[in-house]
Amino acid sequence: MKIGFEHGKLDGIKSEAVVVGVFEKFQGFKFEGGGDFKKEAAAARFTGGSGEAFFALDRIGRPQKLVLFVGLGPKESYSPAEARLAAAAAVRKLGERFVRSALFVLWAEACKGKIEDAVSAIAEGVILTSARFERYITDKDRHSKQLESAAIWLEKRSAKAEDGLKLGRTLSDAVLFSRDLITAPSNEITPAYLAEEAVSLAKAYGFKAKIMDEKECAKLGMGAYLAVGAGSANPPRFIHLSYKPKNAKFTLGIIGKGMTFDSGGISLKPGEGMGAMKSDMSGAAAVLGAMKAVGELKPKVGVEMVVAACENMPSGSAYRPGDILTSMSGKTIEVQNTDAEGRLTLADALTYMQKQGVDQVVDLATLTGACVVALGTDIAGVMGNDEKFIGELTQLSGVSGDQLWQLPLQKDYRRFIKSPVADICNISRVRWGGAITAGLFLQFFVDEKTPWAHIDIAGPAYRDDDLGECHRAEGAGFGVRLLVRHILRKQGKA
Repeated sequence: MKIGFEHGKLDGIKSEAVVVGVFEKFQGFKFEGGGDFKKEAAAARFTGGSGEAFFALDRIGRPQKLVLFVGLGPKESYSPAEARLAAAAAVRKLGERFVRSALFVLWAEACKGKIEDAVSAIAEGVILTSARFERYITDKDRHSKQLESAAIWLEKRSAKAEDGLKLGRTLSDAVLFSRDLITAPSNEITPAYLAEEAVSLAKAYGFKAKIMDEKECAKLGMGAYLAVGAGSANPPRFIHLSYKPKNAKFTLGIIGKGMTFDSGGISLKPGEGMGAMKSDMSGAAAVLGAMKAVGELKPKVGVEMVVAACENMPSGSAYRPGDILTSMSGKTIEVQNTDAEGRLTLADALTYMQKQGVDQVVDLATLTGACVVALGTDIAGVMGNDEKFIGELTQLSGVSGDQLWQLPLQKDYRRFIKSPVADICNISRVRWGGAITAGLFLQFFVDEKTPWAHIDIAGPAYRDDDLGECHRAEGAGFGVRLLVRHILRKQGKA
């Protein structure tokens, strides 16, 4: 998509449509030589509230263009998040009229915080909502055509706004890369495929790539990870990308759960909804997408990325309930449910990552249904051993659009994952607090001196409805923007 800026009179713009954002308590908006649209707004019961939108009855300007009003909510709380949602809502409405080009007047200068964050958010809302996953649809007329070009209106030119637009484009491209990996089916996205994508990124951006097969992982003692992948005909691949810029004073370790399909293994999942388990590698897609953005932006911050990619399948070679596994750390794990598999792969990935000399570690994983019960489908749970680190991520989530809410790592709950025959059990012996006990399991494999955060993205990773700039039955690319903004913050650029 083409996207840029416009400055000047709105009625002279050549776009097919003008999107005008208005704040609550709509008092009309007057174009040159036109009315204020108060009557039309009243008829549509439009007040400027967040999420509201309506097409004016009259066209304006020469050449004539449609006018779409979108609500921005209260002016005093207008933020990049609201701007992003307004842009996304506008794109959906424009699609109803088959509009191919539009100007977005969303008052970036009025947003809280930096203008570059506002511009980036608007660009993300426009670009991401306009993109649809149609790779396997042969009827190309099935969906209405989306925007082909867009412009963001500003009162005056701004170098910082230009920086924001560049960042918005880069983040959007990275998110779309991640979404494609999540949405594509598991007969295409195998562990080997993810490894190939990682190698392609390494070649494109000069990263160091290390791909390990079963034999190499066995030499390192990755008994937990290898057990999960043992039942599949598609062999596991342990993926490590390394970005080491000169004079970097900080290195972030990012880990993504890479379950390219999760049947539940011997503890087989119900058939209903199992098709969505192609998205169980959303954490891997997020960290790969983040690396794509890192390659484009070239921050002066080191990044180590790890994905323990595999499939969890039932077969004669699959691991079983009752098995005891020895992890890379040397700690032993009693398996009581083979559908609690992601934490086993992450245990070895965390141990491996801590040997890479990183300053912080964050893992992203579609880990528990319990987190979805607690926080719903739009918010990810974050927990960890360093309050400052968690605070950094939570604050940035308000800018990135990846919503986080902290859950406690309640020490007393460790009693629920104690095993009488091994060091730890892979699942709690009670139903309650499943997201927390999963986090406690992971913490068992993290050194106390390593600042670590775990983000359970089970809810927002894969969409079951159209929300914001995401589309139903598609991956959301949740976490890409959060990770990239955290990396940029560490070098003082975000």
